[in-house]
Amino acid sequence: MRIDQREAHAFYINKLTNPFTSVEELRELFMRPVPPNCGQILCTIVRHKSGFNRLWPKYTLHLSDSNKFLLTGKKRSGNTTSNYMITLDQDKMKKGTKGYLGKLRSNFLGTEFYLYDDGDNPKKAKNFDNVRTEHGIVEYETNVLGSKGPRRMKVLLPMVGRDGLQYQFKSQDADNYISKQFKGGRSDNLMFFFNKPPKWNEQVQAFVLNFNGRVDKASVKNFQLIDEFDDNRIHMQFGRIGKQNFNMDVAFPFSIFQAFGIALSSFDFKFACE
Repeated sequence: MRIDQREAHAFYINKLTNPFTSVEELRELFMRPVPPNCGQILCTIVRHKSGFNRLWPKYTLHLSDSNKFLLTGKKRSGNTTSNYMITLDQDKMKKGTKGYLGKLRSNFLGTEFYLYDDGDNPKKAKNFDNVRTEHGIVEYETNVLGSKGPRRMKVLLPMVGRDGLQYQFKSQDADNYISKQFKGGRSDNLMFFFNKPPKWNEQVQAFVLNFNGRVDKASVKNFQLIDEFDDNRIHMQFGRIGKQNFNMDVAFPFSIFQAFGIALSSFDFKFACE
């Protein structure tokens, strides 16, 4: 790691963990792309499935080195499709609270997941300024190899401009605007990422990827995301390290909010894929 990257990384981590960083500043840090000169941000997700959380799991995101808490994702009950709330708080998980960042929602089959900020549903919003912004889509393909085969996934994210800000996808006329634009043949202002195909390992009898020591347990949930230009550049990786523990590493142009949402989608049961 170069000195300038090390310093940029340390500065970014300090902002995330400084107790004097305001809620507004934290929101911006989590929702904006990780700075390009920071390298990878190494995180760990803990799954909580005891008691009431057994049916509606809670997931907490921490920095791997310090175990500093960052975000919570909680599967919500009473919804026809899978729905996860993402907040800055470990306990106050309710829309409208100061720490509420947004949500991840799936379609009925669990093949598509939509990531939104804390804005209003376009069908209910009275003011366009209050309409929620779409932060990405995760698509899963049917697994023809069954439970032993790796999942195939595609991620669509808003394009990041030279100013480091993401293109704003929002519409008062249509929900899931990114998906409808892409399926309509338009790909402007979008970035595409795919899971790196794992290789079959005879010794462990499983499909494996090289996580450079960050993942050491085989799981259908494990993945690495690459773009169409460079198979060796890992923008995000996620995988199992224990029964309820998983590592999640993220770098530019992903935001931590986007990466956490994508990881949550990997936990969810996919009726058409498994």
